[in-house]
Amino acid sequence: MDMVATYAASKAWNLRPNIVLVEGTSDEAIFKLANDLAIAAGGLLLGDEICIVAAGQRDRGGTYGVARELITLRSMVPLVLDRDGRPAYRVIGLLDNDEAGRRIIRDVLRMDRSATEFHDIIALPPVPPVFSELNPVGRQRECDLANLPYRGLDWEIEDALSPRLLRIFDQKHPGMVTRRDKRSGKTHHEITRAGKSKLHQLVHRETTLDDLVGVIQIVDMIRSLLGVRRPSTGSRAP
Repeated sequence: MDMVATYAASKAWNLRPNIVLVEGTSDEAIFKLANDLAIAAGGLLLGDEICIVAAGQRDRGGTYGVARELITLRSMVPLVLDRDGRPAYRVIGLLDNDEAGRRIIRDVLRMDRSATEFHDIIALPPVPPVFSELNPVGRQRECDLANLPYRGLDWEIEDALSPRLLRIFDQKHPGMVTRRDKRSGKTHHEITRAGKSKLHQLVHRETTLDDLVGVIQIVDMIRSLLGVRRPSTGSRAP
């Protein structure tokens, strides 16, 4: 019995062999939008290999939701094998690179001793590298090197949106960005809870594929983490 598929059906996930857990439905929606726009442009982004799904809605999501679902799925994955006797699924967690995200990574690694950062779970870096290394230590080194100018800078998926979108948001909803932390040309935006809702509404009204270059780069990082190449017909980041 495919218990992973049964579990995914209870969550209404569009299951694929590689499962990426994100903190909430708004994060999931941004990746879906990037995928839809890439397809509309004649390319592929996630394809049939990867699904990016929310760990939960409202208080069922967040960092704790990612930890809960990651540990649950990792307990099932070794029991569902393909025809060659290998696990049919791979699951990873993608978290905001903030205090809560970094703390939950430490908690997951303590609770699941077989889990490894940069293999099973990762915090979103300001510069998402396409990993060439296969081992987690080498990948951490690659990530640290790419993000050397941004050490200590928090980063969330909203920060990966284009400056154009964030500028429009700030003009339409002044005061909802409560703080900006700038490092070497990149900016982390602290946005109120109500502001995030307004921002995501704006994103789905006005975004073009060019506005999601940073999100596409995150998908490329995820693909390299999973060892899944972009299809040859796929659209690269503009």
